[in-house]
Amino acid sequence: MMGPDLRTIELPVELLTPEVLRMMGCSGAAPIRPEQVALIDRLIDECRHLVRARAAYVIRAVVRMTDTRLDLRGCPSIYGPIAGFLQAATRVIVFVVTIGEEIERLATERMRAGQRLEGYTLDAIGSVATDAAADAFADHIQMNEAQPCEAITLPFSPGYCGMSLDEQQTLFSVVDARPIGVELLPTLIMRPIKSVSGLLGIGQREAVETHGVPCQWCSLEHCRMRRPQ
Repeated sequence: MMGPDLRTIELPVELLTPEVLRMMGCSGAAPIRPEQVALIDRLIDECRHLVRARAAYVIRAVVRMTDTRLDLRGCPSIYGPIAGFLQAATRVIVFVVTIGEEIERLATERMRAGQRLEGYTLDAIGSVATDAAADAFADHIQMNEAQPCEAITLPFSPGYCGMSLDEQQTLFSVVDARPIGVELLPTLIMRPIKSVSGLLGIGQREAVETHGVPCQWCSLEHCRMRRPQ
């Protein structure tokens, strides 16, 4: 049963061939074969209707934040290098975003049928759709939850940038993702796999912009979560 402050929304997702190529590691200097592009285009057309991007989230006021701990009103403490991402936030969104399980299921079917390239490509399309859903969610928060004088931080997810995957349990104790069809398994992996959970801060625009992007001082140059500076 949804709590009174749980919000669920549908998200728009656009699937772009260049993004799938990038996800497949084809964004370097190596030439891209026309047949590879044709395969991606065909599979995008085949599975576009299978994407059902949704989000569940709650908004909580920040009570206390240190370099390693975040206390939100009415929530258990969340641990990790929180301030690096959320220091400027006065409110924090606890969220889960998913695209559903249909693309994942189709990719598995193709793999089992021996169509490994199609299965691998479908998996990449699913990952691109998940990233696009997360970006669409951030856009929704900026447009619908932030005030004109406010901005949002980068999202911060368990398993990345120093936050333990164990924090999944805390996040799922705060936001009920069942209405959008997501559950947390005992392994701390979400089902459907093409889902993402995390924290997103809202704060005064000047403070958020002054704090900057944590990627500026991170040494992991090839991190998938790295943002442009």
